[in-house]
Amino acid sequence: MGPNGSGKSNLMDAISFVLGIKSAQLRSSQLRDLIYRGRKLAKGDSEAADENGADVDEGEGTAKKAWVMAVYIDNEGDEHHFQRTITAAGSSEYRINTRVVSYQSYNDKLESFNILVKAKNFLVFQGDVEAVASQSPKDLSRLIEQISGSLELAEEYEEAKAAQDRATENATFHFAKRRGIAGEIKQFREQKTEAERFENLVAEKDNLIIHRLLWKLYHIEEAIETNTAQIKSKNTELVQLRADQVSYNQHPSYSAGNKLYVEASHETSLEKARAAQATARNEVQKRERVIKKKEKALEGKRPELVQAEAHIAHSTRKAEHASKQAEGVQKDHEKQQRKLEKLHEDLAAIRKLADDAQEATRRASQAGLSLSEESLEEYRTLKSQANVQAVEERQQVETLKREERTLSRALATQQDKLDQLVQKKDKLSEDGIAQTEALKESEAKVKRLQAELAQAKQNLDNSQAERARITQLEIELNEKLQKIHDQLREAAQDSNETAKEARQKDMMANLQRLFPGVRGRVVDLCKPTQRKYETAVSVILGRNIDAIV
Repeated sequence: MGPNGSGKSNLMDAISFVLGIKSAQLRSSQLRDLIYRGRKLAKGDSEAADENGADVDEGEGTAKKAWVMAVYIDNEGDEHHFQRTITAAGSSEYRINTRVVSYQSYNDKLESFNILVKAKNFLVFQGDVEAVASQSPKDLSRLIEQISGSLELAEEYEEAKAAQDRATENATFHFAKRRGIAGEIKQFREQKTEAERFENLVAEKDNLIIHRLLWKLYHIEEAIETNTAQIKSKNTELVQLRADQVSYNQHPSYSAGNKLYVEASHETSLEKARAAQATARNEVQKRERVIKKKEKALEGKRPELVQAEAHIAHSTRKAEHASKQAEGVQKDHEKQQRKLEKLHEDLAAIRKLADDAQEATRRASQAGLSLSEESLEEYRTLKSQANVQAVEERQQVETLKREERTLSRALATQQDKLDQLVQKKDKLSEDGIAQTEALKESEAKVKRLQAELAQAKQNLDNSQAERARITQLEIELNEKLQKIHDQLREAAQDSNETAKEARQKDMMANLQRLFPGVRGRVVDLCKPTQRKYETAVSVILGRNIDAIV
C-alpha cells in the first residue's frame, strides 16, 4: 500500500516478470520496452550488472539487457535464486541458481514450491477483482479448480467417473441378469413339477385305458361266446328246416297249387322275419348307441367310482373289523357272565353245605354227641379238598372284585373330570361375559381416544399454521432488516465515496492552479451518457481510470 507514484505497480511488474508472466499482462506490449534507457549506469551499478550478466555500455540509452532476481528461502533455510533476463531483441533467459534452464523447467521448479504462476493466486492486479467477478460460472469454476490444483486431476476424475459408470452399468446388468436367471429357475421348477404331475396323470390314464380295454375285451369275448352259441343253435335249426324242405319237395302228396301256396306263405314269413330282423337291428343299434353313451358316462364316472369303491372297501374293512371286535367282546362278556353265574352257584352251594355242616355240628353238640377220630379226619380231608378246589374260583372272584373296584375308581375319576369340565365351562362363560364387557369398554375407550386424537390433530394443525405464519413473518422481517442493512451500507459507502471525491476535487483544483494545462481525471472527462456503459468504460480504461490528463 502506498500513495500514487510510490512504485507499487513497478514492484508488481518486477515480481510478475521474474515469475515468468507474459508481456501482455504487464504494462508493455513488448518485452524490450521494459529495458530502462533513461540514464547512464554508475560505476558501482555497472559492476553489479556485470556480475549478473548484464551489459555495461557507457552512454545514455545504451542498456542492452534487464534482469530481475527472486530469492526463495525454504523451510530448511536453503536459498534458491530465480533470475529472468530479457534482451533488446525481446528474448528471455531463465536461470535457477545461475544455471540456464528452459521456461518449462523454470515453471516446474516454481510449482515444486507451490508457486502457481498460471493461477496467479498471490498476484492481484488492478481490475482483476472486477474481471473475476464478471466471469461466467463455468470460467469461475475453472479458475477455482486451477487455484486449488484440482484441475490437474480433472482427467483422472473423468476416467474414474467413467469407470464408476461402467461398473454401475455392469452391476445393474448383472443384477438384472441374476434376477432373470432366478425367474427362469423358478419357472423351470414349476415346469418340472407340472411335468411330473403330467407324467403321473399319463400313467394313471394308461392304467385306466388298459383297465377299460380289458373290460371291453371281457365283454366282447362274452358276447362272442353268446353269439357263437346262438349261431350254432340257428345252424341246427337251419339244417332241420332244409331237411324238412327237401322232404317236402320229394313228397308226392303235395300238389303244385299247394306248393305255391306254401311257398307264398313262406315268402310272407320270410318278409316278416326280415322286417322283424330290421326292427331288431335298429333296436340293437339304438341299444348300442345307448350303451356307448352309458360307457362314456361310465368312463367319466370311473374315477369317482374308483374313489367310492376305495372308500367303500375301507369302510367295509372297518365295519368288519368293528363287527369282529364286537363279536369278540360279546363272546368274552358271555363267557365272563357264565363264569360269574357258575361261581355264584358254586358259592351258594358251598355256603349251603357249610351252613348244613354248622347246623349238624350244632345239633350234635346239643345232643351231646362227639365225633370220632375217623370222622374228624374225614372232615378235615373234605375241608382241605374243598379249599383246594375253591382256590381258582376265589381267585377269579377276587380278580372280578378288583376289576370292579378299578372300574369304580375310573368312573369316579371320569366323573371328577366331568365336574371339572363343567366348572371350567362355567368359568369360561363368566370369562366370556367379562371379556365382552371389557371389549365394550375398550371400544368406548377407543372412540374417546379417537376423538381426543382428532382434537390433538386439529390443535397440531392450528399450531403448525401459527408456526408457518410466524415463520413467514420472521422471513419478511429478516428481508426488511437485510434491505435496511444494505441501504445503510450503501449510504456509508456513498458517504465514503463522497468524502474521497471531495478530496480528489480539492487535489485536482490545486493541480490546475499550480500547473496550467491540467484538464482533470480520465474518469471525470470520459463519463458515458448512459449508466449501462459505465462497466464497459471501466474495463477498457483499467488501471488508467484514475490517470490525470
